[in-house]
Amino acid sequence: MKRCLKIILFVLLPFGLHAQLDSLQKALAVTPDGFRQYKISRDIYNFYEERNRDSALAYAEQSIAIARRYGKKIPEAYSLINKGYQLVNLGRFAEALRCLLDAFAIADDPKVPKELDWDLSLYAFKGDGKKLLQSYAHHIYGILMIRTENVEQQIFHFSEAARIGKEINYAPREMLGYMNLGQVYLSLNKLDSVLYYERLAEQTAYKSGYVKYLGIAKFAIGDAYQAQGNQSAALAYYYQAIQLSTEQNNLYGLSRSYLRLIKYHLAAGNTDSALYYARSHLKVIKSLGVVTGTETNLGIAYEYLSKSYQLKHQFDSAFKYQGLALTNKDSLNRIRIKSLSDFQNLSFGEQLRLQNLEKERVLYQNKVRTYALLSGVTIFVLIAIILYRNNRQKNKANQVLEQTLTNLQSTQTQLIQSEKMASLGELTAGIAHEIQNPLNFVNNFSEVNTELLVEMKTEMDKGNLDDAKAIANDVIVNEQKINHHGKRADAIVKGMLQHSRSNSGVKEPTDINALADEYLRLAYHGLRAKDKSFNATVNTDFDNSIGNINIIPQDIGRVILNLITNAFYAVTDRKKLMEPGYEPTVSVSIKKINNIVEIKVGDNGKGIPVNVIDKIFQPFFTTKPTGQGTGLGLSMSYDIVTKGHGGELTVTTKEGEYTEFRILLPL
Repeated sequence: MKRCLKIILFVLLPFGLHAQLDSLQKALAVTPDGFRQYKISRDIYNFYEERNRDSALAYAEQSIAIARRYGKKIPEAYSLINKGYQLVNLGRFAEALRCLLDAFAIADDPKVPKELDWDLSLYAFKGDGKKLLQSYAHHIYGILMIRTENVEQQIFHFSEAARIGKEINYAPREMLGYMNLGQVYLSLNKLDSVLYYERLAEQTAYKSGYVKYLGIAKFAIGDAYQAQGNQSAALAYYYQAIQLSTEQNNLYGLSRSYLRLIKYHLAAGNTDSALYYARSHLKVIKSLGVVTGTETNLGIAYEYLSKSYQLKHQFDSAFKYQGLALTNKDSLNRIRIKSLSDFQNLSFGEQLRLQNLEKERVLYQNKVRTYALLSGVTIFVLIAIILYRNNRQKNKANQVLEQTLTNLQSTQTQLIQSEKMASLGELTAGIAHEIQNPLNFVNNFSEVNTELLVEMKTEMDKGNLDDAKAIANDVIVNEQKINHHGKRADAIVKGMLQHSRSNSGVKEPTDINALADEYLRLAYHGLRAKDKSFNATVNTDFDNSIGNINIIPQDIGRVILNLITNAFYAVTDRKKLMEPGYEPTVSVSIKKINNIVEIKVGDNGKGIPVNVIDKIFQPFFTTKPTGQGTGLGLSMSYDIVTKGHGGELTVTTKEGEYTEFRILLPL
């Protein structure tokens, strides 16, 4: 029998593959190294995997023996799954199930490391070896369920194979899971699901370059189109399947593709084509050595060859192959019945074993719980005694801590109020200078009006009404100017009151440009009032299209005032270094970006050190010398912007060059 198989393989396989196989067999015979022995044995298994079941089984068993000899668990499990796959196709279901259960046991054993033993390059995978095993075992288990006709288990195991394959980013396992799911849904006549999963398999194969089984996905798509009545599309995919299976030397896929074309040509009455593909199908089946499956066995091959001869009216040959078909089918049925019986007995025995293991596990867990409960009660009593002794001391300690916390909260409140008063003081200094300007105008125009009124009275006494009226008009104009500057002074006072009063929390439409401009001038004049030598260039860039926005004006005013004051402090501090050509500059810009208002306050001061940049918004942190800052200004500003207005406050800086604070307020 083996001699016949070798002759058939020699006829079917290209010369290059014979040379490759011969080279591997010679290398296996002489290599003393365990790793090399296993790798070559696996390579030869891969060569035979879809070409000859008996030879593939022999090399799978040899790979298992080598792995066990050197104590390599993951290679052993991987070859056990290979053996199980061949046993499934040879109809030895019970033996296949034992192999798969042994492989699952290795994959689930916590003592087995997940790293791949021998780091085999043939895996083309460097990840979790145990998950790789689980995906492969689920895949072959699903094929076993196809042979034993358990549809629910087929869907479960193929889905798990694809899921784990995707999780570990190993395309071959993912692709084969999708491909076999499509086959299951084809048996259920769910054609949309067939096309969905087979397309996924097709895409994964092309993307990863793993096309060994792509021919099977192709003819499954063809089957879906055939069921939909699209004969031309089905034929196109069948021919693609034959081409791909031939290129990959996948006789299993090739045999199934031939069978579809046989059925097509028989139905179409194409005698020569039907006979050609029937003969090709028989030759491949004999080489493959498959004895199970609804499509890949000698009985099926003989039956369709007999039908092809009947169509050609060669009845002697038809009767001959019909007899061979019946003989093989009868033999196959006996094998299948015995295999299913052995499989069911093993499955039942395995279920009993698992049930006993579960009972033992439950009993053990109950004992552990009992011991744990007794230990817990003992420990609880001891802890209760200790806690009772310490409880009174802890109560006293808690009272002290509560008093300390109260004091800290009071101190914090005072510091916050101090920060507010500090900003109010800076604001007041600016107001004192700013309010002087409109008051000067009021005083000057009042004096001018007094003189004009005296002059107007003189003209009226003289009867010069026209001159008197002209003087009256001048008085009116001056009164309007007095009124304008009086309102200006009133607005400044109101701004001061708003800044100093408690926060009402009510948002109102506010001209953000005017608000920023006002606080910029107040901050500048406030510093000038304290330090006559202070001077800086101020650049502004306001977007006039913004209009009014809903904010709490006194809160945002505090933020802007604080940022501008910090900027002036930074440039003043750098100016003290007496750098040649240094010009203190502070810039304020306001822009509308989509539905957000962006306020930026920048300076060319000394910047913020990298080691403290993450701390600047923390309460009580300050880079200013002791006594010059509470460390609450930026913290309060951050809370006002983020919590009070749902915005953002960020900073970008480069030590020794610049700092820029950026406020984002949603409209």
